[in-house]
Amino acid sequence: MTNSVQRPVAQEPDMAAADARDRAWWETAVLYQIYPLTFADGDGNGVGDIPGIIERLDYLNNPEDDSACLGVDALWLSPVNKSPMKDNGYDVSDYCDVDPTFGTLDDFKALVQASHDRNIKVIMDLVINHTSSEHDWFLESSSSRKNPKSDWYIWRDPGYTGKEPNNWLSYFGGTAWTFCETRQQYYYHAFNKNQPDLNWRNPKVRKAIHDVVRFWLDIGVDGFRLDASSVYAKDKYCRDNPMKFGANHTNPYNNQHHLYDKDLPENHAIIRDIRKILDKYGDRLLIGETFIDSRLYDSASFYGIDNDELHLPFTFEFPFSPWYPGYLQREIQKKEILTPPGCWPAYFLDNHDIPRHLVRWNECSLCNDSQQIARAAATLLLTLRGTPVLYYGQELGMIDHDSIPPERLRDAVFEPTKDENDLETRDGVRTPMQWDSGLHAGFCHNPDAELWLPINPNYTEVNVASELADPKSVLSFYRSLLRIRKYQSKALRFGEWRTLIDYPYEHLAYVRQWEDETVLVMVNFANAEQSCHLDVNIDRQNWTVLLTNKNDLKSGEVIDVPASFKPFDILILQKFGHAM
Repeated sequence: MTNSVQRPVAQEPDMAAADARDRAWWETAVLYQIYPLTFADGDGNGVGDIPGIIERLDYLNNPEDDSACLGVDALWLSPVNKSPMKDNGYDVSDYCDVDPTFGTLDDFKALVQASHDRNIKVIMDLVINHTSSEHDWFLESSSSRKNPKSDWYIWRDPGYTGKEPNNWLSYFGGTAWTFCETRQQYYYHAFNKNQPDLNWRNPKVRKAIHDVVRFWLDIGVDGFRLDASSVYAKDKYCRDNPMKFGANHTNPYNNQHHLYDKDLPENHAIIRDIRKILDKYGDRLLIGETFIDSRLYDSASFYGIDNDELHLPFTFEFPFSPWYPGYLQREIQKKEILTPPGCWPAYFLDNHDIPRHLVRWNECSLCNDSQQIARAAATLLLTLRGTPVLYYGQELGMIDHDSIPPERLRDAVFEPTKDENDLETRDGVRTPMQWDSGLHAGFCHNPDAELWLPINPNYTEVNVASELADPKSVLSFYRSLLRIRKYQSKALRFGEWRTLIDYPYEHLAYVRQWEDETVLVMVNFANAEQSCHLDVNIDRQNWTVLLTNKNDLKSGEVIDVPASFKPFDILILQKFGHAM
């Protein structure tokens, strides 16, 4: 097996800049999500921070030395705003400042500049569905029924039973209403009670948030990822959500049809207004988390009727698919069909809220080698039509830390449900980045520091330093695939996607096509050799190997498409001229 790809310097300007006039930068970019609390600690107190991220930027991309960098184009930064950290930054108490945990506003400006110096865009998490209950806005709003910000949040009198105004539930468990003794009213929170929802029907709220957007754009950020972007608008009458017929899920939230607390038509106008602001600043990116349980069609609607809302809606149906070819292809085909003309898809496997894909997919895979699953998953993510998003450590094959002592847990926002295991802590997917096999895995250089979260015990083997030195590692596979995508194939960046198997069972085969180039991707999910049957005729002769996990092949070799697969084979082949 070979994972090494030489960077073709002489060819790079033509390949990397192809069709740049017609393409937004994010259509050919690879994004990388950083969870700031656990990516890198610069000051030695055991908690990740912005100076630590700056120190590690050369790992993300280094135009001067390509030998030890991943090679991504943009970083997406989970929240660094001032916050009491009840939800680890997703409860903002000051939108226009940086929390001292992470550094200062000047540190953030230095991060933007240092990133841009390395050709890395900076995407900022923007949490504007709700604030912290310690935000000045909420402190004023909750102080009385008659103050300038009295209606900046969603307040309601008790219902006819004298209790909650309606049956809306928090995504984190329990009722979505909390009673305020001072106002003798309830306030609404889609998530934790420390995260009251803003009233987006109030024009003053909209103006205040628009000012926040401009503040960060003026500093130089290249875009935003809107947190919970499909739940901004709520039914103005606060009607009860209807119950699902026959539903008996242990988590009551899943027993309701959420008709009145998310995906409302007014939500599109809110996002459209934010998009207008970004458009005035040039080539800026707007991503949206269109909620973890929204259907793909609902998410795709947030591109906008005139492609004037989100550039990239994040949808969860693909990462939540079982690791099974037929199901994965079904989600790919659905996304191909539902992505509007002129719009662009996005794909991800992991993020800060869900178990890492090697944990999810190991349980339903025929493969007992997680590294093979990691390579196969990387192959899909980086060869499908769309913008790939990596979550820190994914490129190493990091997995959840499932044995964190109870006294070390940090994720405390979930309310108990009937089944307390239904919403588990997310700490296991947020443990420190594993840089090397030394002290604190290289995350923190202070031997006496207690880390914000403990390091996964597998760090002595799964880490950046070890995997950079191993040409057969998961990291080396990712690095090779990223370079192929960027420097050797227009088809992987721009091309159309087409399946070669109508109803895949244990293997996938598809092509990406652009002009006279075809890239053929073949992945065997089975633990046994099987026939390489295709439902679409292709020319099987004279394909160039771009990347493979087969030990008997090397990149650059010219082969015929094999008649059969060995267990867990991966083949990425390229052909110019007639291929189908």
